[in-house]
Amino acid sequence: MKVVEIENLNLDILPTKKVEEFRSFNIYPIFEKDLDFNLEKDIDLNQYSYLKDEHFYNIFLVNNELVFENELNKFLEVSYEKFEDSVNKLYTLNSYINKEALNLTINEKLDKPLNIISIFQGNDKFFTNSLNINIKADVDILETFHNDLSKDFLISANRKYTVLEDVKANIAKVQTLQNGNIITNYKTDLKSNAILNLVNLEYKADLALNIFDSKLENENAVLNIDGIVKNKAKQRSGNIAFIEHIAKSTTSDIKIKHLLDENAHCLFDISSTVQNSALYSKAFQNSQTIILSDDAKINANPRLQIYIDELEAAHGASCGTLNEDELYYLCSRGISKAKAREMIIDSIELQVIREIELKAIRRYIKNLKRINHV
Repeated sequence: MKVVEIENLNLDILPTKKVEEFRSFNIYPIFEKDLDFNLEKDIDLNQYSYLKDEHFYNIFLVNNELVFENELNKFLEVSYEKFEDSVNKLYTLNSYINKEALNLTINEKLDKPLNIISIFQGNDKFFTNSLNINIKADVDILETFHNDLSKDFLISANRKYTVLEDVKANIAKVQTLQNGNIITNYKTDLKSNAILNLVNLEYKADLALNIFDSKLENENAVLNIDGIVKNKAKQRSGNIAFIEHIAKSTTSDIKIKHLLDENAHCLFDISSTVQNSALYSKAFQNSQTIILSDDAKINANPRLQIYIDELEAAHGASCGTLNEDELYYLCSRGISKAKAREMIIDSIELQVIREIELKAIRRYIKNLKRINHV
């Protein structure tokens, strides 16, 4: 079965040819591919025990089914919610497969970070994965996506983050999927003085697309998005955002770094709107790209729509190659050119990983990268 053949599907929610031509990033063919909608059950989690860490509270989402330890009952409340509308129409795709989205409420501050391990098992599958997280206390969350050698799959993942007043949420997402496609649709609801720091690390997937929908409707709400995209071969990654500043003194800051080799292709398409009600707001966008081959390319399109004078705003996009002076310096110290190139790439990637505040999460990511050779 194909996604476009889902019963009663409103095809208007899928990307249009006009939009894809504008972005030079056509994803429509993945919706016309034959996929199996029947998911495997009773998966043995012992094979994924290496992903658990004693320094975290560990939760598994296995083919969209929640598995977690009883000790979390005192911290987490589990429920289900109906799907919502979004500026990003793809957000509603999962509602044609599942009646409700999983809802996790974090009621109090955790003494350890939360590790959400999303597992997708099965070839030629269409996976839906919808999770709303209501955050009532300061929290650090790591979410990782794994496919364990599955191939030719499509994941449609929804994430809604609701951060209550005066609460700070640090969330890091790492995907090391391979031989498949993932589209992650984000929606945020930040209350007054709430802070959401989101770090996205993208590796390996044939296609990895992040779409953000955020309306900053409450005073002093802060949204920071940092990301690294590390692609090679014919891998494609994209970051699309619709950010709207409505309340006073709101802040959005979106920074994505790209490391592109061979025939990799990336998209940076960010639209930030500052309404005339959003006095003293701050809106920033920045794309930085290192091109490592003659055939890699990026389409960068940062856009600001501003209807007020009393604000701070900036946007930019830069593209270049590795710094030859740095390469020369390292090689002059007896380091091979290949190793020197690797060291510089790692240092650029590390700049983003350091945006993650908690050392335990940075350590976990380092081990995960080693296991997945990224």
